[in-house]
Amino acid sequence: MKIAIIYDAGSAEWSAQDVAAVLENIHEVRAALRTRDHEVELVPVRAMEFRWLSRARRADLIFNLCEGINGHARFEDYVVSTLELTGVPFTGCRAWPTTIAHRKHVANTLMAAAGVPVPAFMLARANKIPSSFPLPAIVKPAAEDASVGIDGGAVCTTRKALRQRVSQMLEQFEEVIVQEYVAGREFNVGFVGAQMLPISEIDFTGMPEGSWPIVTYAAKWVAGSPDDLGTTPVCPARLPADVSRRIGQIARLAWEEMAGGEGYGRVDMRLSESGQPYVIELNPCPDLSSNAGLARMARAFGWDYAELVTRIVDEAMNRSQSTRAAAALAIGTVPA
Repeated sequence: MKIAIIYDAGSAEWSAQDVAAVLENIHEVRAALRTRDHEVELVPVRAMEFRWLSRARRADLIFNLCEGINGHARFEDYVVSTLELTGVPFTGCRAWPTTIAHRKHVANTLMAAAGVPVPAFMLARANKIPSSFPLPAIVKPAAEDASVGIDGGAVCTTRKALRQRVSQMLEQFEEVIVQEYVAGREFNVGFVGAQMLPISEIDFTGMPEGSWPIVTYAAKWVAGSPDDLGTTPVCPARLPADVSRRIGQIARLAWEEMAGGEGYGRVDMRLSESGQPYVIELNPCPDLSSNAGLARMARAFGWDYAELVTRIVDEAMNRSQSTRAAAALAIGTVPA
C-alpha cells in the first residue's frame, strides 16, 4: 500500500532541536510502515501552498503526523478538515474532535453535559475572575497542546496571582482557560479506535522541592531538566481493581463522546484525594514517538512500536470502509 506521511514543515523560528524532534518521529513511523512492506512518501505541509495536498491524495492512505502549520497547533484543525474532504483514508481523529480539543472550554462544556466529571473551569478574561472560583487554579492556553504555556507558575493559590497569571498569558495567547487544580494522582488512558490501552501514571515524587506536581512544557520537551527527571511514567499504573475500573469507565465515556471512539488519542485524568476521577484534558493524535506515552501504553498491552503503527493504519482503513459503505447504502449503491 502507498502511504503518504504528512507533517509540519516548520518555520524559520524553529530550533535545530525542534526540527530534529519532528523528523525523528517521522522516520520512526516510516521505518515501522516499511516493516509491513508499505511504500512510504514523506510530504511536508507548508503555509500558503497546497502542493502537499495533491501529493498526499495520490496515496492509498495518509498517515497524519501534522500537528499544526509553522508550529501553530490551531492550524491542525484545518489540515484534518482538508483531509476529510479528499476522501482518502487518513490516520488519527476526525476534524470534529481535533477542533474541539483546541477549544478546551468548549470540550469541557460538552464533556460535562455528557456526564464526564471535569474540574470547574472558565474561559479567562483579564481582571474578571469571579471571587467564587475555587483555588488553587491552573492557567493554560485554550488552543494549544503538548503542555505549551505550562510552567512552574501555572498553578495559582491567590486571587492576585491568578489575575497576574491570566494577564500574562493573554498577552501570549488568544484564549486562556482557568481550571480548578485537582490535587492528587495523575493518569493517562490511551485509545486506538475502541481499544483501551493500560492506564499509565505520572509519578511526581522526583520533582524539585516546592514544585507543583504537574506536567510542564519542560517535563515533556527539555530532556534532563528537573521537571523531566521529576516526572516518571509508571505503566501499568498500580491501582486497586475498582479504582482502575472507574478510571477506565470515565476515560472511555470521554473518548466515545468526544472522538466517537475513532482514531487514536489519550485521555488525561486526575484522581482527587477523595477518590474522584476527573478528566482534565482529551488529546486526539498525541505524540506518537516510540518513547512517548501512547507507545508506552501499547507496549504494556503487548504491542511493539511497529504493531502500534499497524493498528493505527488498520483503524483508519476500517473506518474509511465503514464510512464508504454507509454512504453507499444511503444512496442505494454498492461500494466497489
